[in-house]
Amino acid sequence: MDVAEHVGVSRSAVSRAFTEGASIQADKRDRILEAAKTLGYQPNFFARTLSTPAQKKRSNLVAILISDFSNPYQSHLFEVLSNILQQHGKQPMLLNVKHEQDLEQAILRLSGYQVDGVIAVAGSLPVEGFEQCLRLSLPLVTLGRADERGIIPSVQTDNVQAGRLAAEHLIRLGITKLGFIAGRQDGSASNERYQGFKNVVEEQLGFIPERLCAQSYSYSAGFELATREIETIRELDGIFCASDALAMGVLDSCRDIARIPVPEQLRIVGCDNVPQAAWQGYQLTTIVQPVKEIAKTVMEKLNQIWSNHHDTQTNTRISPILKVRRT
Repeated sequence: MDVAEHVGVSRSAVSRAFTEGASIQADKRDRILEAAKTLGYQPNFFARTLSTPAQKKRSNLVAILISDFSNPYQSHLFEVLSNILQQHGKQPMLLNVKHEQDLEQAILRLSGYQVDGVIAVAGSLPVEGFEQCLRLSLPLVTLGRADERGIIPSVQTDNVQAGRLAAEHLIRLGITKLGFIAGRQDGSASNERYQGFKNVVEEQLGFIPERLCAQSYSYSAGFELATREIETIRELDGIFCASDALAMGVLDSCRDIARIPVPEQLRIVGCDNVPQAAWQGYQLTTIVQPVKEIAKTVMEKLNQIWSNHHDTQTNTRISPILKVRRT
């Protein structure tokens, strides 16, 4: 027995009950959904898009492309993006794209799934690589890397301001021997954070801060770099790291390998405010990326694209804030 027969309604009423925004009485929708649960019915949304006229096709799938899961910020961002998509009746679809050469094939696969849009969290991948989305008419918003040509819309934290906030905080504490630990050499967020940090140090202290590159935003990269460069770090009394994961790796290396007391001898500031930064074992001072605001803005941009509104700002930068904890 199908759901329509069980409830005593038309099949079109069942279809409307499972379609967001469709016209159907609330009590009828509740009866249909309860019957579907009892009968174990599951609608095939993908098949529905195949049988719908082209101008009305909606799969409600939104792909999220992520390029670096070694950084816990990516997992945190995916969780928040997924939540807001689901709140708007969309289903997130995760693709892990590690290398630039994988990008084109990943986007071609997405077109086969008839996704409604793509959110690309790929600060280490060139934004030009996503032009395949435009050729396939896939709505696209990037995070972590802006398109300076103004073609592909993006949302990101004001990373230069993040670096300035970190430097100003450390200088207020009387710290004068300052260093920066970068993530990837080609990471635009890392480079922008260093630029803001360097600008303030030059303006207020008159020198260029020490810069070390971990080649990754991960915990292990931070731990290994701090262990390898421990003599350089001993000469510093304040470090700004391009990510929280890097900062936590540096912190553990200083405590466990070099026996450098934090914060008594060395101050450490991270960037992101991932959940682990607040753990009791770290209590990491950090520059907060406003993840919920980022996700909300991404959703607004996608809605504007779906509504054919082209007068929106292409590149949106959201201001970070300083979160002072123990380090």
